[in-house]
Amino acid sequence: MHAFDVATGKFAPASFNDSGLGDARFSPLTHPATGKPIPTLYAASTVNAAIAEVVLHNVPTPSTGYLHDLERDYGNHLFLSRVRTPALSLVNLTATGLKAAGLTVGSLFGGDESDYARTQAWSQWIWENMPNVQGLHWMSKRDNRAEVIVLFGDRIPSGIMDDGDSRPLQAYEQEIIDLLDEMGAGVALK
Repeated sequence: MHAFDVATGKFAPASFNDSGLGDARFSPLTHPATGKPIPTLYAASTVNAAIAEVVLHNVPTPSTGYLHDLERDYGNHLFLSRVRTPALSLVNLTATGLKAAGLTVGSLFGGDESDYARTQAWSQWIWENMPNVQGLHWMSKRDNRAEVIVLFGDRIPSGIMDDGDSRPLQAYEQEIIDLLDEMGAGVALK
């Protein structure tokens, strides 16, 4: 799920965020020698996970009775795109991978946005100390039936990622409504 300007191609499906802007669990990252942002790209293995991670990111817990402003989301010009990648070298941040490092899923994913500085530091440490790693892999916090990755753009060879189908968020309205229903929430009517 990403903003996309169809007219200019800005933020195209397989484009890495090299702005240094944003505040996500594992980005932004900064190259220590240059101070420049390390480009990143987040992706989820399912449509529902992409929606849950981006569009429904801030649905409260408990969510029963919550009414989501879908019209606001439509105004953000979000697109859901399929991006294909070859096999990549990713650090395993799933329950089994974290166990090897003496961590639990809760210790890395239990916090909210106020904890992002700490998890960004983990990502920065991995990038600095594991030069052959191309990104991170974990189970979605918001839909733990699906996998999520963040890729380090400076370690992904140019041209190996393939843009697939890209459609505006409105094309996934039923999926959004179904996920909100699962959460006991609904859509705010205007």
